[in-house]
Order: sequence, then C-alpha cells, then structure tokens
Amino acid sequence: MSEFESRANMLAEFRDRYRLTSHEFIKVWKFYDVDWSGFIEVDELQNLVKDLVCSVNPDATEEECNHRFRRIKSYYDANKDGQISIQELSDLLPVEDNYLKRFHDLKMNRNDFDKVFSYYDKDGSNTIDADELMGLLRDLFMFKGLEVNINDLERIKNNLMQYADDNNDGVLTKAEIINYCTAAKQQQLQQQQSMTSS
Repeated sequence: MSEFESRANMLAEFRDRYRLTSHEFIKVWKFYDVDWSGFIEVDELQNLVKDLVCSVNPDATEEECNHRFRRIKSYYDANKDGQISIQELSDLLPVEDNYLKRFHDLKMNRNDFDKVFSYYDKDGSNTIDADELMGLLRDLFMFKGLEVNINDLERIKNNLMQYADDNNDGVLTKAEIINYCTAAKQQQLQQQQSMTSS
C-alpha cells in the first residue's frame, strides 16, 4: 500500500459521516501532524487537503487539490503563520458539538459522570485510554473557552495517566478517575483553608 493510499484510508472512515467525534478528531490530528510539532504545517496540510478532496471525489486532479489547498490555507490559517493549529483545524473539519455543553457548569452527579464516561469510552472497554482522554481534554478546554494546544493536551494527558492510573495499565477506570478527582478536590479545599487561615 502506498503512502497516499494509507492516508486516504485514514479519512475514508470519516467521509460518509457528517461530524467527527472529538476522539476521531484527535486521531486525525495525530495522523497528519507527522513531525509531532503541535501544528499541521504546509506539507502536512497538503496531504490532509488532498485526502479530503479525494475522499469526496476520487477522480480529483492535482490541480483541483492544489486549488483547494490554497483556499483552505488562506481561509483557515487565521493568524497567517503558515501552520494550522488544533483550533484552526477544529474550524476546518466537521466536529460534532462538544458533549460537555450538556453539563452547564460541569458539576455532575454520579449519573452525569457515568454518561460522560460512556460517551468518551469510544471502544466500550469500560476504560478511558490515552486517545479517548485526549478527546475529553480537547472538549474540556473548548468548553472552558481556553485555547487548545496539542502540546498542552499531551502534557495534561500524561500527568493524568501518571497520577490517576493506579495500576499502570495505560487506561483509566471510573474508579481511578473518581479517586483522582476526589483527591484533587480535597487538596484544593486544603489549600483554600490554609490560605484563609494565614
């Protein structure tokens, strides 16, 4: 299989769907950010655009792909730095609405937590793996109105996996997430109490 066929296959699974999940979006990002720079650079964007165009029109010419590439680059490279950020790619690709918007202030009861966990557990394994966690973190950043940066997401994901994955199996269970959140909340309360008593 050629490099192009491999890239085209990456997007083929998404071409017939209207919107990507955040987990699928992260998979696409990781696939096209081949140098792990945290940005989709010109050559990576050309590959992505070519694959998108060909997934819709397998008979597209090189000229059509180049034309689309120039249009997409000029329109979606908002800050004109010659790179596409994760935020800019979110604007380009059809990504479904942020699931976390259903929980207005992110204060959840156990039922809400179970719904969120099930939503981000894309493979139905009753665990959240590293890629699924990246999708959750992307949505969390966007929900909070924070600028999304793939390097920040990777760093936070790695920290969460390091501190919350009690048995070091590379995935997070509901219990591990609850334990981590409970410990973090207790630490936050202790810090607030020590600040007010000082």
